Amino acid sequence: MRPLPRVLLPLLLLLLAGTGVRAQSTVELIEQLDAAETDGERYGILYDLTGELLDSKSRADQDLALNFSKQLYQTAGRLGDAKLTGPAAYTLALAYRNKRDDRNTEKFMETAMEAGMKAGDPDLIISAVSELSRLTAKRRNYREANRHTQRALDYFTANGGNNNISKLRAALERERAALAEKRRNIARESEGLNEEVARLSTERDALEGTNARLEREKRERDRQLESTGEELARRSEELTTVQEEKQRAEARTAEMKRDVSALTREALEQRAITIATREELAQETIHRQELQLDAEHRQYQLYGSLAVGAILLLLAALFYTRFRIKNRAAAELAAANTALDDARQQSDDLLENILPAEIARELKTTGKARARRFPEATVLFCDFVNFTATAERLGAEALVEELDLCFRAFDRIVEEHPGVEKIKTIGDAYMVASGLTQRKELPHDIVRVALKMQEFLAGEAAKRGSLGLPFFTGRIGLHTGPVVAGVVGQKKFAYDIWGDTVNVASRLESASAAGKVNVSESTYDLIRYRFRCDYRGKISVKNKGEIDMYFVEEELA
Repeated sequence: MRPLPRVLLPLLLLLLAGTGVRAQSTVELIEQLDAAETDGERYGILYDLTGELLDSKSRADQDLALNFSKQLYQTAGRLGDAKLTGPAAYTLALAYRNKRDDRNTEKFMETAMEAGMKAGDPDLIISAVSELSRLTAKRRNYREANRHTQRALDYFTANGGNNNISKLRAALERERAALAEKRRNIARESEGLNEEVARLSTERDALEGTNARLEREKRERDRQLESTGEELARRSEELTTVQEEKQRAEARTAEMKRDVSALTREALEQRAITIATREELAQETIHRQELQLDAEHRQYQLYGSLAVGAILLLLAALFYTRFRIKNRAAAELAAANTALDDARQQSDDLLENILPAEIARELKTTGKARARRFPEATVLFCDFVNFTATAERLGAEALVEELDLCFRAFDRIVEEHPGVEKIKTIGDAYMVASGLTQRKELPHDIVRVALKMQEFLAGEAAKRGSLGLPFFTGRIGLHTGPVVAGVVGQKKFAYDIWGDTVNVASRLESASAAGKVNVSESTYDLIRYRFRCDYRGKISVKNKGEIDMYFVEEELA
């Protein structure tokens, strides 16, 4: 585990802007890192993230730890604070140590020691010096190890750190004891190497004897090869004699073939004359047959031309009639299709205005929409304070106009954030939700919707209050958790969500205050790096016991 310098603790508390840092999974920290907008926010998240990854035994996690440690060091450099640079450099050195990269480990340990001296952080100095001594001793550079230790002693002596000097001396004594043990191990290894040298010398003598024996065997094989070459030369001469006899036999065979060819040439000429005569007779017969067939063919062509002309005339009349009928039918069909498309578009627009786009597509395709479970949805309830008393002062017609004005403004705010879906209105209550898709996302947009709704109500209250007219003030509550969503009904169907998350969100709205946005702990954990929140403590709600609640004040710049 890396040390947490004492000087870093108040800075981390300031950067995280919360009541305390609770351990979260690596995946959640990475998601919050993607959403971070300031270097201070990124530093706090990266420090938590690298702390979890450095303790892992997984090779993939160590690769991630090195990557995020580099980002932590770069972020500290941009912030320009030695109190942040030292721990970041120490964290990066630990990541390189886990990757067995001694050169970079030593480099960033020296950077951590330098930053610790600038920031006055004795714990960081001692940890860095101890690791540097281990690395230099591993390379048997004991003078460099003593130099690092002496430098730290000089720093603590100059700054009056007696207790830290004692710690450093104790660490030095441990290092010296370890070095003495390494020297003894080297001596034992040297003795073993001497024995190995003696053994190799004996084996070398044996190899020299073997080489001499192989040289003698080589000379014997050379003599045998010389005698074998003489035998091959003798057999080659015999093969040449046989080849000459074969060539003489082939010459006699060729002469005999020429004699036979001369005897048969006259008979072949007589046969060729006979064949030519037969071919001339056959050609004359074929010519007479072709003339007869040509005359018959011309007669058939005349009859066929008359028949084809009559058929073409009939087909032309038929095609013209069908062309007129087809054009008239096509015009009527186009008009019907246009009217059908207009009606279908109006139906689709109405359906998508009532239901989410994905649910509307499924309903059009299959005729029904299956229920879906979403593990991390955020539900928002908004209700008006003292609605009954304000309604009595307004009157029925003015009440409906004011409610319509507020709900229309809320609808426009929701439409500006595609990830937020309006669910329904219940009397003076307005209900929306986010996270109702298969893609996981943080509830930042729905919190922005809540703040904008309160901003609109505050502006409307200021305007109507200046005129002496009654106005609405709202309470808003949000909670994050699992919900089930689906379409109910057959004629006047509606899209709705169910689950304990909806009930808790309603309780949070009731426990909120006028003009405030009240969130539960589960929602706060997902937004605490983006929004400034005030902790309200544990507040008892009906049927749920005590719940940690927070007021969302503003979005961090």
